[in-house]
Amino acid sequence: MANNDEVDFSEALESYLEQHDYNVPEAGDIRKGTIVDISPEGIIIDLGLKRDGFVPQVDVAKLTEAEQAALAVDQEIPVYIVSTSEQDSLQVSIHRAFLNEDWVVAEQLMESGTVVEAEVVGYNRGGALVDYGRLRGFIPLSQLADFRPGMKDRDKQRILSKLRGQQLPLKIIEVDRRRRRLVMSNRDAQREWDQVRRGDRFKELATGSILKGRVSSLRDFGAF
Repeated sequence: MANNDEVDFSEALESYLEQHDYNVPEAGDIRKGTIVDISPEGIIIDLGLKRDGFVPQVDVAKLTEAEQAALAVDQEIPVYIVSTSEQDSLQVSIHRAFLNEDWVVAEQLMESGTVVEAEVVGYNRGGALVDYGRLRGFIPLSQLADFRPGMKDRDKQRILSKLRGQQLPLKIIEVDRRRRRLVMSNRDAQREWDQVRRGDRFKELATGSILKGRVSSLRDFGAF
Protein backbone atom coordinates (compact mmCIF):
# COMPACT_ATOMS: atom_id res chain seq x y z
CA MET A 1 0.00 0.00 0.00
CA ALA A 2 1.41 3.40 -1.00
CA ASN A 3 2.33 5.76 1.81
CA ASN A 4 1.32 9.43 1.96
CA ASP A 5 4.69 10.60 0.62
CA GLU A 6 4.25 8.49 -2.53
CA VAL A 7 0.68 9.75 -3.03
CA ASP A 8 1.76 13.36 -2.56
CA PHE A 9 4.63 12.91 -5.04
CA SER A 10 2.31 11.35 -7.68
CA GLU A 11 -0.21 14.17 -7.31
CA ALA A 12 2.53 16.78 -7.53
CA LEU A 13 4.01 15.14 -10.64
CA GLU A 14 0.61 14.95 -12.33
CA SER A 15 -0.08 18.60 -11.53
CA TYR A 16 3.33 19.61 -12.91
CA LEU A 17 2.80 17.71 -16.15
CA GLU A 18 -0.62 19.31 -16.58
CA GLN A 19 0.99 22.73 -16.40
CA HIS A 20 3.80 21.82 -18.81
CA ASP A 21 2.53 20.21 -22.01
CA TYR A 22 5.69 19.00 -23.75
CA ASN A 23 3.69 18.06 -26.83
CA VAL A 24 2.76 21.67 -27.56
CA PRO A 25 3.74 22.42 -31.18
CA GLU A 26 5.68 25.41 -32.40
CA ALA A 27 4.82 27.76 -35.26
CA GLY A 28 5.79 26.10 -38.52
CA ASP A 29 5.11 22.53 -37.34
CA ILE A 30 2.84 20.20 -39.26
CA ARG A 31 0.43 18.22 -37.09
CA LYS A 32 -2.47 15.89 -37.79
CA GLY A 33 -5.80 16.47 -36.10
CA THR A 34 -9.48 15.60 -36.31
CA ILE A 35 -12.19 18.03 -37.39
CA VAL A 36 -14.70 18.45 -34.54
CA ASP A 37 -16.75 21.39 -35.83
CA ILE A 38 -17.33 23.29 -39.07
CA SER A 39 -19.02 26.68 -38.99
CA PRO A 40 -19.18 29.87 -41.08
CA GLU A 41 -16.47 31.31 -38.82
CA GLY A 42 -14.02 28.48 -39.38
CA ILE A 43 -13.08 24.94 -38.41
CA ILE A 44 -12.12 23.55 -35.01
CA ILE A 45 -9.45 20.82 -35.02
CA ASP A 46 -8.77 18.41 -32.16
CA LEU A 47 -4.98 18.04 -32.03
CA GLY A 48 -4.87 15.87 -28.92
CA LEU A 49 -3.65 18.86 -26.88
CA LYS A 50 -5.17 21.05 -24.20
CA ARG A 51 -5.98 23.66 -26.84
CA ASP A 52 -7.84 22.92 -30.05
CA GLY A 53 -6.66 24.28 -33.36
CA PHE A 54 -8.75 26.89 -35.14
CA VAL A 55 -8.77 27.34 -38.92
CA PRO A 56 -10.27 30.75 -39.83
CA GLN A 57 -12.67 30.99 -42.76
CA VAL A 58 -10.17 33.12 -44.70
CA ASP A 59 -7.86 30.10 -44.77
CA VAL A 60 -10.65 27.69 -45.74
CA ALA A 61 -11.52 29.99 -48.66
CA LYS A 62 -8.04 29.38 -50.14
CA LEU A 63 -8.87 25.69 -50.68
CA THR A 64 -10.41 24.53 -53.95
CA GLU A 65 -14.18 24.02 -54.08
CA ALA A 66 -13.65 20.26 -54.16
CA GLU A 67 -11.38 20.38 -51.10
CA GLN A 68 -13.85 22.51 -49.17
CA ALA A 69 -16.72 20.18 -50.05
CA ALA A 70 -14.70 17.18 -48.84
CA LEU A 71 -14.19 18.59 -45.33
CA ALA A 72 -16.26 16.74 -42.73
CA VAL A 73 -16.54 16.28 -38.97
CA ASP A 74 -14.40 13.37 -37.67
CA GLN A 75 -12.08 13.66 -40.70
CA GLU A 76 -8.34 13.42 -39.93
CA ILE A 77 -6.41 16.18 -41.65
CA PRO A 78 -2.93 17.77 -41.55
CA VAL A 79 -2.62 21.37 -40.35
CA TYR A 80 0.18 23.92 -40.29
CA ILE A 81 0.73 25.65 -36.93
CA VAL A 82 0.53 29.38 -37.63
CA SER A 83 0.55 30.79 -34.08
CA THR A 84 0.55 29.48 -30.50
CA SER A 85 0.12 32.86 -28.80
CA GLU A 86 -3.64 32.61 -28.15
CA GLN A 87 -4.57 31.18 -24.74
CA ASP A 88 -7.77 29.44 -25.83
CA SER A 89 -6.72 27.93 -29.16
CA LEU A 90 -3.92 27.43 -31.66
CA GLN A 91 -4.20 29.22 -34.99
CA VAL A 92 -3.68 26.62 -37.70
CA SER A 93 -3.91 26.44 -41.49
CA ILE A 94 -5.15 23.63 -43.72
CA HIS A 95 -4.11 25.47 -46.87
CA ARG A 96 -0.49 25.86 -45.76
CA ALA A 97 -0.35 22.21 -44.70
CA PHE A 98 -1.49 21.16 -48.18
CA LEU A 99 1.03 23.59 -49.64
CA ASN A 100 3.79 21.98 -47.59
CA GLU A 101 2.78 18.56 -48.93
CA ASP A 102 3.19 19.90 -52.48
CA TRP A 103 6.73 21.05 -51.65
CA VAL A 104 7.53 17.59 -50.27
CA VAL A 105 6.24 15.95 -53.45
CA ALA A 106 8.23 18.41 -55.58
CA GLU A 107 11.44 17.50 -53.72
CA GLN A 108 10.74 13.80 -54.22
CA LEU A 109 10.11 14.30 -57.94
CA MET A 110 13.36 16.25 -58.29
CA GLU A 111 15.33 13.50 -56.56
CA SER A 112 13.75 10.76 -58.71
CA GLY A 113 14.00 12.73 -61.98
CA THR A 114 10.37 11.94 -62.77
CA VAL A 115 8.82 13.69 -65.78
CA VAL A 116 5.55 15.49 -64.99
CA GLU A 117 3.12 17.61 -67.01
CA ALA A 118 1.89 21.11 -66.24
CA GLU A 119 0.02 23.85 -68.09
CA VAL A 120 1.71 27.12 -69.01
CA VAL A 121 -0.39 29.87 -67.38
CA GLY A 122 1.76 32.88 -68.21
CA TYR A 123 5.23 34.18 -68.89
CA ASN A 124 7.64 37.03 -68.31
CA ARG A 125 10.84 38.17 -70.00
CA GLY A 126 12.81 35.40 -68.32
CA GLY A 127 10.65 32.40 -69.09
CA ALA A 128 7.32 30.61 -68.72
CA LEU A 129 5.13 30.16 -65.63
CA VAL A 130 3.22 26.98 -64.78
CA ASP A 131 0.89 25.92 -61.99
CA TYR A 132 1.88 22.67 -60.34
CA GLY A 133 -0.55 21.74 -57.58
CA ARG A 134 -0.62 24.81 -55.34
CA LEU A 135 2.87 25.85 -56.42
CA ARG A 136 3.93 28.26 -59.14
CA GLY A 137 6.74 26.83 -61.22
CA PHE A 138 9.15 28.75 -63.43
CA ILE A 139 10.75 27.51 -66.67
CA PRO A 140 13.72 29.71 -67.65
CA LEU A 141 14.04 30.46 -71.35
CA SER A 142 17.21 28.38 -71.49
CA GLN A 143 15.19 25.37 -70.23
CA LEU A 144 12.55 25.54 -72.98
CA ALA A 145 12.86 22.93 -75.72
CA ASP A 146 12.23 25.50 -78.51
CA PHE A 147 14.77 28.03 -77.25
CA ARG A 148 17.98 28.55 -79.21
CA PRO A 149 20.96 30.64 -78.06
CA GLY A 150 21.25 33.94 -79.92
CA MET A 151 17.50 34.33 -80.47
CA LYS A 152 16.18 37.85 -80.89
CA ASP A 153 13.85 39.19 -78.19
CA ARG A 154 10.96 39.20 -80.66
CA ASP A 155 11.43 35.46 -81.34
CA LYS A 156 11.67 34.72 -77.63
CA GLN A 157 8.38 36.49 -76.95
CA ARG A 158 6.74 34.67 -79.85
CA ILE A 159 7.74 31.30 -78.41
CA LEU A 160 6.55 32.24 -74.92
CA SER A 161 3.18 33.58 -76.08
CA LYS A 162 2.59 30.45 -78.17
CA LEU A 163 3.14 28.23 -75.11
CA ARG A 164 0.33 29.75 -73.03
CA GLY A 165 -2.32 27.12 -72.36
CA GLN A 166 -0.14 24.22 -73.48
CA GLN A 167 0.63 21.15 -71.38
CA LEU A 168 4.40 20.65 -71.28
CA PRO A 169 6.51 17.72 -70.11
CA LEU A 170 8.73 18.99 -67.30
CA LYS A 171 11.45 17.95 -64.90
CA ILE A 172 11.93 19.70 -61.57
CA ILE A 173 15.52 20.89 -61.31
CA GLU A 174 15.43 23.19 -58.26
CA VAL A 175 13.30 23.35 -55.10
CA ASP A 176 13.80 26.11 -52.53
CA ARG A 177 10.94 26.28 -50.02
CA ARG A 178 12.34 29.25 -48.13
CA ARG A 179 12.44 31.38 -51.27
CA ARG A 180 9.32 29.70 -52.68
CA ARG A 181 11.32 28.86 -55.78
CA LEU A 182 10.37 25.93 -58.03
CA VAL A 183 12.42 25.74 -61.25
CA MET A 184 11.56 23.29 -64.01
CA SER A 185 13.08 22.16 -67.30
CA ASN A 186 11.08 21.45 -70.43
CA ARG A 187 14.23 20.81 -72.46
CA ASP A 188 15.42 17.88 -70.32
CA ALA A 189 11.93 16.36 -70.07
CA GLN A 190 11.28 16.72 -73.81
CA ARG A 191 14.58 15.04 -74.62
CA GLU A 192 13.67 12.10 -72.40
CA TRP A 193 10.17 11.85 -73.89
CA ASP A 194 11.56 11.93 -77.43
CA GLN A 195 13.96 9.09 -76.61
CA VAL A 196 11.12 6.98 -75.22
CA ARG A 197 8.90 7.69 -78.22
CA ARG A 198 11.77 6.95 -80.59
CA GLY A 199 12.34 3.62 -78.87
CA ASP A 200 8.63 2.77 -79.10
CA ARG A 201 8.66 3.78 -82.76
CA PHE A 202 11.56 1.47 -83.58
CA LYS A 203 9.70 -1.41 -81.92
CA GLU A 204 6.76 -0.80 -84.26
CA LEU A 205 8.88 -0.81 -87.44
CA ALA A 206 8.96 -3.90 -89.64
CA THR A 207 10.94 -4.77 -92.74
CA GLY A 208 9.01 -3.70 -95.82
CA SER A 209 7.03 -0.95 -94.10
CA ILE A 210 6.43 2.23 -96.13
CA LEU A 211 6.59 5.42 -94.09
CA LYS A 212 6.68 9.16 -94.75
CA GLY A 213 9.56 11.21 -93.38
CA ARG A 214 11.21 14.61 -93.56
CA VAL A 215 14.73 15.14 -94.94
CA SER A 216 16.73 16.74 -92.13
CA SER A 217 20.12 16.94 -93.87
CA LEU A 218 22.00 15.88 -97.00
CA ARG A 219 25.48 14.37 -97.21
CA ASP A 220 27.71 13.14 -100.06
CA PHE A 221 26.92 9.59 -99.07
CA GLY A 222 23.16 10.02 -98.66
CA ALA A 223 20.32 11.76 -96.85
CA PHE A 224 19.11 11.76 -93.25
